[in-house]
Amino acid sequence: MKHKQVFITMAAISFIAAILWLFFPSTSPKAQLTSKEQGNILNRSNDVTSVVKTITQPRAKALRISQITSNDSALLVARKYAKELLFPPYSQPLTTGDFYRLKPNYFNPQSVPVDDNGTILTARLSKYRYTYPEPILATLSGADISHAELELIDLSTGNTLLTTLFEKNDENWQAQLKAKESLPNQLQATVKAVAGDKNISIALSLQYIDSIATIEGFTPAVSQDADMVINANMLTRESGLYRIRANLFDANGQPIAQLVSKKKLSKGSGYISLKTHQSVLQGRELPFSLSTFSVELMSPAPGKPTKYGNSVIIKHEIKDFAVSSLSDVPYQPSIQEQQRLQLLKDMAQGS
Repeated sequence: MKHKQVFITMAAISFIAAILWLFFPSTSPKAQLTSKEQGNILNRSNDVTSVVKTITQPRAKALRISQITSNDSALLVARKYAKELLFPPYSQPLTTGDFYRLKPNYFNPQSVPVDDNGTILTARLSKYRYTYPEPILATLSGADISHAELELIDLSTGNTLLTTLFEKNDENWQAQLKAKESLPNQLQATVKAVAGDKNISIALSLQYIDSIATIEGFTPAVSQDADMVINANMLTRESGLYRIRANLFDANGQPIAQLVSKKKLSKGSGYISLKTHQSVLQGRELPFSLSTFSVELMSPAPGKPTKYGNSVIIKHEIKDFAVSSLSDVPYQPSIQEQQRLQLLKDMAQGS
């Protein structure tokens, strides 16, 4: 019976996640809901007010996993969505705790045990997604390594495309593969090492792309009602719906917000506007800076892969901008966003 309850719970959570994936915008960073922010959103719309009042009531005690129902799952999702609606989806707050938004191309190291004494070998790549002509960099660490090599394998055929040896330095072993044009997108870097008297193999998945679009520069920031707006000038090799992401930081290097924007672009020169809402800029010190750029040509149809671009700009500074020039009107959730929140409220209430 206990296993059945857990199964039902997981099925309910999966169902709600599917609804959000189909109908809701892409997930935004978690926002901590303070009492002041609760007051702000409660004053914005009568429709949203009734919903937020319902979903932000504290629970009497923590729920055990076996007791969670589909209503409880919807309640948790609704609470999170209500927090996100304090800010526009194109300008969501960013904190130092949002690791994977701050480092979207981070590669998780892979470790394998060597013996029963707890000895391990750890391999990592410098990033997950590379853009031609970047070299592929790998690092290997562990005890009693006498030899190691790195192979680049085409996952679709199993063929080995490139091979190189690791070289030992003072701290670890390092290898570099010089890329070539027209590499397959989905690749595997296989580390083959000899540690003591054992042969160890570690598989590292990666992507290698030939950039489909490039951010070449930015226009000066301007005021547009409650938003600071800056245009990213782009050169595209294909037409389609593009999405770019960028992280905004203050003068102290502290994260402010993740900016997201979509726009259909033709082949050639174009631009996409990035907007920052005044609600995330209050109390922040200039100059601001944009970095951690992500460029995607979104899939036009099921089965068609997403393609990726890059930026020749590593960091763009915004020096001359008056935050005081922005309207202080709070963000008003759209009708669609209010309807989504109402749907979650209805699900949480079992209606």
